[in-house]
Amino acid sequence: MKQKVSNLLFVLAAAALLAGGYWWFSHGGQQTAQDASTTANAEPSEGPVAPVKIAPINKGTIVKEITVYGTIVPAAGAVQTTTVSFESRVRRILVTEGQQVSRGDPLLDIEPSPETNLQVEQARNEYEAAQKAFQFMQQRFDLKLATNDQLLQTKQALEQAQTKLESMRRRGSASPRTIHAEVASLITKVGVQEGAIVPAGNTMIEMVAENRLEARIGVEPEDSDKVKPGQEVSLARVNASGAETTIGQIRKVSRSADAATRLVQVFTALPSTSRFLLGEYVLGKIPITSANGLIVPRSAVLPQEDHYFVFTVKNGSAKQHTVRLGLQNEKDVAVIAADLQPGDLVVTLGNYELRDGMAVKVDKSR
Repeated sequence: MKQKVSNLLFVLAAAALLAGGYWWFSHGGQQTAQDASTTANAEPSEGPVAPVKIAPINKGTIVKEITVYGTIVPAAGAVQTTTVSFESRVRRILVTEGQQVSRGDPLLDIEPSPETNLQVEQARNEYEAAQKAFQFMQQRFDLKLATNDQLLQTKQALEQAQTKLESMRRRGSASPRTIHAEVASLITKVGVQEGAIVPAGNTMIEMVAENRLEARIGVEPEDSDKVKPGQEVSLARVNASGAETTIGQIRKVSRSADAATRLVQVFTALPSTSRFLLGEYVLGKIPITSANGLIVPRSAVLPQEDHYFVFTVKNGSAKQHTVRLGLQNEKDVAVIAADLQPGDLVVTLGNYELRDGMAVKVDKSR
């Protein structure tokens, strides 16, 4: 009986093993075969495709410039001062610093000082005394009691006294007056206060004639020989995005370095339509040389040992060209190569990743 039970158990174990093997073959083995089939049937890769940015090669003129900074200052002879030729007292100030005035606008109300009034009174008394002396001498001369020389001397004294009095009256020292602007100007300095006594000849107001400004720019000493009177300078406000550019012309180049900045001062005349403000900072570009040729962006040129090269794109592939460099500025460079033509598309971004013949895709987002 025990023998029959053992045989039965053996048969059942064998059947279980056969069933497990069948399940593994039909599931695990089949999966492995499918994976292998998938790997075998996968398409081979076509190689990397580089995203790049391109720009056309242009034929034209490249200009090399030097960058300069400066300040808007009064032009030569543009500063005017308001003075009077007699001691006066300021009654009222009618303008402020920074104010624009037109021709004929009132600037100051003044009147003669007590000292000037005394001088005018003395001149008037001297004239009246000289007039009486001449009349008296004329009477004596008519009575033949005076000589011609005596009459001539009193006449000369009368003329001198009269000239002195008329001169003071013409200068306005005999009465209050208002001083007016002679030309349209910008008030740069008011040097007096109301009620102040101002000596004769002292400056009361400084102003700059309208549209009489120029740019005083600083040039590095090593570049000073490259700029000359008559050259054009492109000027714009500093740190003003999209600022309007004004073309000025170099008027004078200093032959010494400024003690503070160690730069050579260059004075540039501005057109009358310039909108610059007195005292503001400007950025200038001075062209110093130019050349004609094929022009590409600087980023398109790559160095390699003892030469330079660029990549162009044609039919979706990159082509390498060895070039020689010509004149260059901050943005562009002139290149010389027999196999380049105007209009060829040169790679300006992504070119460090390229190889000759490599597939490329123009990435407009870069």
